Amino acid sequence: MKTSLIYSRVSTEEQAQEGMSIDTQINRCRRWAEENGYTVVGIYIDEGKSATNMNRAGLQDLLARCQEKDIEAALVLDTDRLCRNTLDHLTVKSILQKSNVKLISISQPMIDDSPEGNLIDTIIASVNAFQSQITGRKVSKVAEEKAKAGFYPSKARMGYSNIPNPKPAGKFDKNIIAKDPEKGNFITQAFKLYSTGNLSLQLLSDQLYDLGLRSTTGGKVGVSLLAYCLRDPMYIGKFVWKEVLYEGKHIPLIDEETFNQCQEVLTAHNQNGSRQRKHNYLLRGFVFCAVCTRRLWADKHIKKTGLVFEYYFCKTCGKNTYVPVKDLETEVEEWFSGIQITKDYAESLVERAKHILEDFRHNSNNTTQLLTNKQAKINAAMQQAEDKWLIQKTLSDEAFRRIYSRYEADLKSIEKQLKELVADHAKSLKTVQRLMGLAQNIGLAYEQAEPTLKRFYLGLFWEKFTVKKGKIVNGLLTPEVKDLIKKPTNSSSINNMAPPGGFEPPTSILTGSRSTIELQGNVNVPWEFYHPEVSKSIS
Repeated sequence: MKTSLIYSRVSTEEQAQEGMSIDTQINRCRRWAEENGYTVVGIYIDEGKSATNMNRAGLQDLLARCQEKDIEAALVLDTDRLCRNTLDHLTVKSILQKSNVKLISISQPMIDDSPEGNLIDTIIASVNAFQSQITGRKVSKVAEEKAKAGFYPSKARMGYSNIPNPKPAGKFDKNIIAKDPEKGNFITQAFKLYSTGNLSLQLLSDQLYDLGLRSTTGGKVGVSLLAYCLRDPMYIGKFVWKEVLYEGKHIPLIDEETFNQCQEVLTAHNQNGSRQRKHNYLLRGFVFCAVCTRRLWADKHIKKTGLVFEYYFCKTCGKNTYVPVKDLETEVEEWFSGIQITKDYAESLVERAKHILEDFRHNSNNTTQLLTNKQAKINAAMQQAEDKWLIQKTLSDEAFRRIYSRYEADLKSIEKQLKELVADHAKSLKTVQRLMGLAQNIGLAYEQAEPTLKRFYLGLFWEKFTVKKGKIVNGLLTPEVKDLIKKPTNSSSINNMAPPGGFEPPTSILTGSRSTIELQGNVNVPWEFYHPEVSKSIS
């Protein structure tokens, strides 16, 4: 008896069609084999797979089996079961021929190894490919119309599920996406956590894993997938299809304000990541030469004796522009000491500090209670497992170790989260301390701040400082504060420094480091203030 293999395939769309089932194809191939003296020694199946490419496990297994040189024929119901792409079809046929395996299409007896049979085979393969292209165009058009109707036409994103619509109103909403009851809340939590700016993507992945979110393989969700999700408008009720943004009819998982905050955090993290330097000088990018208007550079010189000298200087003007780093940074502190905020703004900062403490305490208490309850449930489950293993003997040693190790890992995760709550409390207190410092004395707050926070204060209040002969002669306020200042209270010092002819300098320019500027109104402190670690690599 001659040996043969059977290959059968059905696509998702064909599964419900009569005469297309896997069993039908196999039975007809078996019958043909019996009638023609072939023994079937293997059956290979691809269920729910398209024939438009060769990336199919069943097909690849069949081709590998044919190379063992003991197979004489590969049986298919017809050639479109094998491939619907002419090049792929000829490739498969060539592989089979090299192994001396005949390709037999039992419903197309005109196809054989004769020149005429090969011609017909190629024509049929071309027709199959053309038919596949037409079908693809039709499917694409239907998907586009579905998108226009507000229904996402593809596989749901993480946090959503594809479900049949219990009450369809037309042909486009028979299958819709809905919130995944298991992962939807985790995605909402991911946006809220990341919008604070307090987490990197890796830390976000770790926290979501601790909370219970798992990838399809049971591990942590990758940072690249998280970044993609955080950028995806799907979660605010919109979606992109064929490069067009549509308003979706699915339920959003997050509000637009939080989504936009996440975009700012992602952008800030990316920018900060590209600005790392070997030597980080506090005023780099803020100090400019008064003569040529170019930025001042910073560098260090180490003498043979080991003494280190650090200077800001102008590369263009060179001579007489060198000023010690410490001197210039001390002078900037004096300019900060000249800024004062009004009583109303100080009160608003105090009120904001109070809200931060209240919000943290509320959230912390809720989270602690949830974790404690979860901890108690796991301890109870561990005791039950011990009883089933030792007393009731319903758990094997291997099953007990597997279950117990999982519970132990969960307990460690909870303990870690409880410790992080304590650390977060310290951070919250530090944030409040910073706000109170701003409310009481901006100059002192700047002087006592760590370098990262100093850098943030510089960017918040100042566009640039202009330096001449080692002294700051002008300071330009940022647009966020320049319209919120009153005239300097020490106006005589301003008049004394005015150029010949006299003028009152614009409010965005300060001339003289000891003039007092008052901020008025409600200046919104950006989110970076609360989480300055985001700005660490800017300095």
